[in-house]
Amino acid sequence: MTEDRFSYLFEQHFIKKASNAEMEEFMHFIDSGNFDGQLEVLIDQYYGNFKPQQSPFSLALENKILNVVLNARPALKEIKVVVRKKLWANISVAASIVLCLGTAFYFYKINAYKKEQELAANFIGPGASKARLVLGNGKVILLDTLKNGMQAFEEGVEVTKTKDGQLIYNVSAQDKGEKSAINTIETPRGGQFQVSLPDGTKVWLNAATTLKYANAFKDKRREVMLSGEAYFEVAHRENQPFVVHTDKQEVEVLGTHFNINAYNDEETQVTTLLEGRVKTTSKSNVLLLKPGEQAVLNLNNNQLKMNNADLESIMAWKNGDFIFKDEDLASVMKKVERWYDVDVVFQDVDPKSIKLGGWVSRGKNISTVIKIIEPIADIHIKIEGRRITVMK
Repeated sequence: MTEDRFSYLFEQHFIKKASNAEMEEFMHFIDSGNFDGQLEVLIDQYYGNFKPQQSPFSLALENKILNVVLNARPALKEIKVVVRKKLWANISVAASIVLCLGTAFYFYKINAYKKEQELAANFIGPGASKARLVLGNGKVILLDTLKNGMQAFEEGVEVTKTKDGQLIYNVSAQDKGEKSAINTIETPRGGQFQVSLPDGTKVWLNAATTLKYANAFKDKRREVMLSGEAYFEVAHRENQPFVVHTDKQEVEVLGTHFNINAYNDEETQVTTLLEGRVKTTSKSNVLLLKPGEQAVLNLNNNQLKMNNADLESIMAWKNGDFIFKDEDLASVMKKVERWYDVDVVFQDVDPKSIKLGGWVSRGKNISTVIKIIEPIADIHIKIEGRRITVMK
């Protein structure tokens, strides 16, 4: 009865009409090794229905493919020689016989693994517009759940959330004489947000970023503190310069568009100027930037140097993309970590020695990013929950 079942499953598989359940059952039969003799007989029977054709492959390539195929399961070695004599007589039969020789189970397992990984990856969606606001009075507001419209959370300060998710501050006239309170906006990993500061300056916050600022700029300088990455479009005030502080440097502007990447887990802090002028100051140096230039601060030696900037790559995150141009794998996977809120580990891989390039929308699930990175970097990526293992 079992032999009949095996014959039936073989036929269904051979004519490509087997259901998923039948396919799985057939693969388990083959993998058991108990049906090798019957498998050889069935192959002989079905082989007789085909007319010989010339193989399109060279003998060397045939042998290379065949060794991979027939070594898929050691239990099939007994029938390897028999099949070898016939396999390349007809390339049409080759595909079917290859599947029936346990290679089917080999590739079935690979495909099942890939499907499992694909399913796991599909559960890891892209980041979204989300952040939390900590007011000067200690009140915490989850901005992604905040209703659209104007609301007052502090005396003299009104906060408006627009339909496109932007946060706008309005400071009432009667509050002009009061001391400013310090507000904090924090985006988590997997989040980004846009805020319009009390002076009209617009700020886009990348994932895992913290921005601290006054709810009303009343001092000689408009000062904010940044950890992470943000793009600024600064409202012009001739006599009140805008200053961004990081833990290692200070960027001073009058009215300009620029991007600062100042993550604590990076080896550099990078200020890139798109429009206007800025002065970047570190412990070791002072640089004046022109549009298209960037100041790169090496955090290992506190050296500050100037480079020409690749604005397309720098601004990719704000424009909803990943763009990698000769970027090392370590840097790429840090961006993946922050945007998809995952933890990346490397196994027998030196991520700084692998360079890659490519483009993909940040709106795609992580599976799309992985499909691009794997072949370019010649690596394998395994997904377990929110843990990403990169290996050879």
